[in-house]
Amino acid sequence: MGCKVHQRLGTLIILILPISMPLILPGCSLENRGRMITEPDLTPPMLLEISAGEEAEVLLHFNEEISPEESTIDLNSGERAHLSVQMGNILSLKPEEDLIPGRQYSAALTVEDARGNSCRFVLPFWGWNPDLPPVLINELNPDGTETNPDCIELIALKGGNLAGLCLYYGTSGQYEYRYILPALQVEAGDYVIIHCRREYVEGEISEYRDRTLSTGKLSSDVAWDLWLPEDRGLSGANGILTIYNSPGGEIMDGIVYSDRTSDPEDDYLGWTSRTFDAAADLYDEGGWRFSSRQIPPEEAVYSGYTTATRSLCRSSDSRDSNSSADWHTVPTSSKSFGLANTDEVFIPPQ
Repeated sequence: MGCKVHQRLGTLIILILPISMPLILPGCSLENRGRMITEPDLTPPMLLEISAGEEAEVLLHFNEEISPEESTIDLNSGERAHLSVQMGNILSLKPEEDLIPGRQYSAALTVEDARGNSCRFVLPFWGWNPDLPPVLINELNPDGTETNPDCIELIALKGGNLAGLCLYYGTSGQYEYRYILPALQVEAGDYVIIHCRREYVEGEISEYRDRTLSTGKLSSDVAWDLWLPEDRGLSGANGILTIYNSPGGEIMDGIVYSDRTSDPEDDYLGWTSRTFDAAADLYDEGGWRFSSRQIPPEEAVYSGYTTATRSLCRSSDSRDSNSSADWHTVPTSSKSFGLANTDEVFIPPQ
């Protein structure tokens, strides 16, 4: 039996594998000659929360006082990490050396409570990035074609390194695929184009130092081009994109787009079940301002006018109110991957 814990402040998703489990003994009664017998504590410690401590420190919060089986453990990469207890129920994990930002690591450790009930953790996490810049999703082309394939553009609001940022098609709790960004040093105002559809040709090169290397479709010589490892597209009509500060970490930005209207007779109000669940996640995490928990599709960015050359764009000043007011469909042939967005709005013919 296991349970999944979603990190809110750090970079971890934890699988808890308890060693000691509560026992059910047949024929036993809690009542004996009119007196109640107190059931012994056979429950292993429960992980309540994971948070980031100072610098590379990770804090694991438990429901009771715990102690680690060892004070020093090995990571899967060979580095060592120290374990220490704070305030009785908080376990600190701190690597001896600086880890590579954005690289995935894992550790196995065991904790026990005062009665000896133990719980073993298989702990995947990502190297701490001390120079993570704030970024926004700035443009997307969900209705791409062979000549104008699906792309997502990010804009860096400050300088820093993108290592470990995680882009989800969906949310961290409900997604079809995700992409963990590599170590890439950016300046404020830099654009990063993430190419979703691949032809696996020679020019599809992810750029880390030279912005002119990539020659694949919709690549830019003034923006950074990154290519998904696999050919993965976007839904043309309804979809959700989010970016988090790490896999399973805190949300930084999101957009939900749809061409649907509310159907009060439908359990999902007109959404597909998967999109509804992801939209609810986005709402709960504060990534989108719906008027209610019912998640009306009309309050998403309207996608009914998009084409291969009419992208969805954030306003040119990168306004971010977590609502459809930030977004518009640009006129035909006005997509602007790698360049400043136009504030011109597509007006459908009457």
